[in-house]
Amino acid sequence: MIFRQATPHDLPTIYEILEGAIHRLCAMGVDQWQHGYPNRERIAQDVAEGIGYVIEEEDRVVAYGAVIFTGEEAYRVIEGRWLTVEENYVVVHRMCVAEEVVGHSFGRRFMEAVEQLSRGRVQSFRVDTHADNRVMQSLRPRLGFTRCGTIHIDRRPFDAFEKFL
Repeated sequence: MIFRQATPHDLPTIYEILEGAIHRLCAMGVDQWQHGYPNRERIAQDVAEGIGYVIEEEDRVVAYGAVIFTGEEAYRVIEGRWLTVEENYVVVHRMCVAEEVVGHSFGRRFMEAVEQLSRGRVQSFRVDTHADNRVMQSLRPRLGFTRCGTIHIDRRPFDAFEKFL
């Protein structure tokens, strides 16, 4: 397994992975990623900005996510309380896994790789997810994240989590 920054060459595969994830969420009845976000333009921008990361397994990209060290505007206001007060954290957005490897722990591996990349660089790791996204909800406690409250993105509520590094 290789965890690395995404390149423009990876974009067609990342788009496939994203579209599969959008369809899976819809099939599960989760109203996350069903309103035009994330889209190909956002992913291409992630890659251009150097924040897009992938997991490659046997020469194939199988997971994608945006790894952001510059903060998240939506995290400034939380119904609840973050574990840390400083803006010194990493956040992962738009994480998705290829259909053919769902259930093979690549989501967990992606998050663990981000944690390794971030140790010594930031104080904590923050993430959010839709309350109905059972897959991501179950991943958070297994990785040691604490639920801190609710944040709002486009006036929609998302559960917010944080972990000390």
